[in-house]
Amino acid sequence: MSKIDQLATLQKQYMDETMLANEKETIHESWFNEHTTDFWRHKRMYETIAPLANYYANSAWLTVGDGRFGLDAVRLKMIFPIKNIFPTDIGENMLRISKEKGHIDAYGIENAEQLSFADNSYDVVFCKEAFHHFPRPYLALYEMLRVSKKAVVMIEPAERLVINGVKSKPYILSAIKLLISKITGKSYQPYLPAINQLSHSFEEAGNYLYSVSVRELEKLVHGMDLGGLAWKGFNDVYEKGCEFEEAKEGNPLFDAISKSIAEGDHLCKTHPEFHQPNMVSVIIFKEKPDAALVQQLQEAGFQLPLVHKNPYV
Repeated sequence: MSKIDQLATLQKQYMDETMLANEKETIHESWFNEHTTDFWRHKRMYETIAPLANYYANSAWLTVGDGRFGLDAVRLKMIFPIKNIFPTDIGENMLRISKEKGHIDAYGIENAEQLSFADNSYDVVFCKEAFHHFPRPYLALYEMLRVSKKAVVMIEPAERLVINGVKSKPYILSAIKLLISKITGKSYQPYLPAINQLSHSFEEAGNYLYSVSVRELEKLVHGMDLGGLAWKGFNDVYEKGCEFEEAKEGNPLFDAISKSIAEGDHLCKTHPEFHQPNMVSVIIFKEKPDAALVQQLQEAGFQLPLVHKNPYV
């Protein structure tokens, strides 16, 4: 390669890197715009935990995996009357910039697998869309439980099951079988496919995506003799570019995302045997929650599985 070609290659590489840096900066700035479709999406997620956030508004909160400028801490304070939140992440760069710009007052550099805090240091530990990125997420969960006094809250992608051998909509197949049974006079056997395969996903960076299994967390609550579990499934849809589009009816991208979410909600409601929400808000209680909080959670659509006490302890 000639020196001219080498210079042209280096110039193109520099321009590509500059464009990428500018694009990233533009996206970062969009995160603080409260009028975008992307902000609307995330606000929906935070609002799922409203009963708990309002109940523990005067308590000390810790965020884990909050490396995007400490946005979890910023937004929780914005949406709820929470005053005391300490954001943490394993990387410092964005948290430092956020503090310099006045978005947060303080921050901590913490490895989720080895939190530096003493037991029961914070009333509530909050982790949003970070757990599924952790290389060893359950080590991080045990640490979050250790340093929390009241509860650990996670908002994460939910475990999805794959229906074996189903290529068409199963309820259509059931309808066809029902029609045939009426014509032939033979008994109708409902279509009950095996639902025992997990879907698996990997990121471009190479790490495995750990979706949250409510069933496994319920077992964890019993195994650790914790106070209880509350969970609420919901649907979310991401479309590229939503970071810059206004969350307003009539905006094509906002309308498309809203429609997709509504369709997902409808399928989960009408055919729960085949469709599960793709997101879940989970509260793991260190101690048994008050009756008033339980009632508020149930009214908000949370499910609280019965905790079976160990009869041998």
